[in-house]
Amino acid sequence: MKNVKSMISGTFKKSLLASALLAAPAVTGFVAYQLVPSQTLLIAGSAQAQNTQPMQPAAQKLDPRRLPGLSQSFIEDLQEVSEALDPSEEAVAEGAKSDPRRALQIVNEMAEDLGDYNPYEKVMVYTYYGSIYYNLENTEKTIESFENVIAQSPNLPVGTEAQYLYTLAQLYSQEDQPQKALNYLKRWSKMVTSISAEQYAVIAQVFYANDDMDAALANMLEASRQYEAAGKIPKEEWLGFTRAVYYTREDFPATLEVVELLVRHYPKMSYWRQLVGLYYELGRIDDYYRALDSMYVMGGLKKEAQLRTLAGGFIDKDAPYKAAKVLDKGINEDKIVAPTSKNLELLANSWRLAQETDKALVEMKRAAAKAEDGDLYFNLARLLFSRDQFADAIAAGNNALKKGGLSRPDSVHLTIGQAELSRNNFDAAIESFKKAAKDERSRKFATQWTSYAESEKKRQEALKDS
Repeated sequence: MKNVKSMISGTFKKSLLASALLAAPAVTGFVAYQLVPSQTLLIAGSAQAQNTQPMQPAAQKLDPRRLPGLSQSFIEDLQEVSEALDPSEEAVAEGAKSDPRRALQIVNEMAEDLGDYNPYEKVMVYTYYGSIYYNLENTEKTIESFENVIAQSPNLPVGTEAQYLYTLAQLYSQEDQPQKALNYLKRWSKMVTSISAEQYAVIAQVFYANDDMDAALANMLEASRQYEAAGKIPKEEWLGFTRAVYYTREDFPATLEVVELLVRHYPKMSYWRQLVGLYYELGRIDDYYRALDSMYVMGGLKKEAQLRTLAGGFIDKDAPYKAAKVLDKGINEDKIVAPTSKNLELLANSWRLAQETDKALVEMKRAAAKAEDGDLYFNLARLLFSRDQFADAIAAGNNALKKGGLSRPDSVHLTIGQAELSRNNFDAAIESFKKAAKDERSRKFATQWTSYAESEKKRQEALKDS
C-alpha cells in the first residue's frame, strides 16, 4: 500500500493551504541555536488550555477469533493469484512480470464459486480483489473490495480487520471523504491497544479535514509528544501542521513557540520570516531585531525595506556602525537599496553617529546632490564646518540657498557667516549675519555675531596699523 503521506494527500493539502506559508531552501542552523533556546513542544502551555483528548486505543486486547480453515484447492488457487501478482525470483529471472489483470481473471473465476466458500475464504477472495484493484489504480473498486473484507467480521482475524479499517480510512482521506475516513478511524481505534506517533499524525489531519480543530491539534500534539518522549525531534510537517492550526485560531503565542522549534530544528528562511513577523506582532521588539540581524547574517534579507528596518533598529539600539555597514553594503555593494537622497542621508547620518566623519561626508555629498531642496546641503555645510573645512562649508551653504526650499534659510546664513568669520572674511560674515537677522528666530543670535564680527574686524585693522 502507499505510505501514509500519499494516502492522505487530499487531507494534508488542506492543511498546507490553511497555513499559507512559503517553502524555502534550508540554511545553517547555527544562528538559530544562538537565538532560540533549546525547548520541546511544550506549547503544552497553550495545548493544556484546550481540553480535547487525542483518540484513545482500546483498554485491552480483543480475544482471538476461531476461524475456519482454508481448503487445499482454495490455497492452490490463491498461490496462482499470488504468483501472477508477485512472481518469484526464479520466475522473474525467466522473464515473468507482475500481471494484475491475469490475477484478476483468476480471482473472478474463483468468485464464481463464492457461495460455496466458508466465511474466511471469502475474506481472502475480497482481500486479493482489493490488492489487484489497487495495483490497477482503481480506487473505487479497491475501497469496495476492502469494505467487503471487513463486512465478513467476525470471520477474520482481529489484526486483519483493524488493518483494513485503517486502510479504508486512508483511502477515504485520499478521496476527500473525511467523514467516512474518521468513522473508520474510530472503529479502528477500538480494535488496537496502541497508536503510534505516525498514526496520530494521520488522525490529526483527518480531524482537520472534518473542521475539528481541537481534535486535530490534540492528536498532532500527541504525535509530537511521543517522538519527544523517545528522544526524537518531531517531523517538520507535524510542526508545520501544528503551527497552521494555532495560526488559524489566532493563537499567536503558541504559533510562535512552534515556529521557534522549526527555526531551531529545520532552519529554513521561510520560518525565519515567520519568526520575525510573530515577534513584531507580539511586541517583542528586541527579539524582532535580533531575528532580523540573524537573517541578515545568513543572507536572508533581500529587500530594501528589510535592510532599512534593520538599520533603523541598530540606530535605535545605539549601534550606528552596524547600521552604516548594513546600508553601505546594501547601497554600494549589493545594489539592493536604491541610492536615493533619503537612503544616502540615512547612511551618512549612520556614519556620522559612528564617528566615521570622512565616510559620512562622502555620502552626505551624494545625498545633497540628489535632494529636491537645499536642506541636505545645509546639513553638509554644518558637517564640513565642524571639521574646520570652512571653504567647503561656505560652498555647501551657498548650494543650499541656490537649491532653495529650505526650512530655515536664516540658519544657513548663520553657518555661512560663521565659516566666513573663521576665514577672517569679516565683510562677508557680517553680510551673512545681517541676512540671518531678518528672520525673527535668528535675530538675537545673528545680531550678537554681527557685533562680534564688527569688533573683530576693527581689532584686526588696529593690529595692522600698529
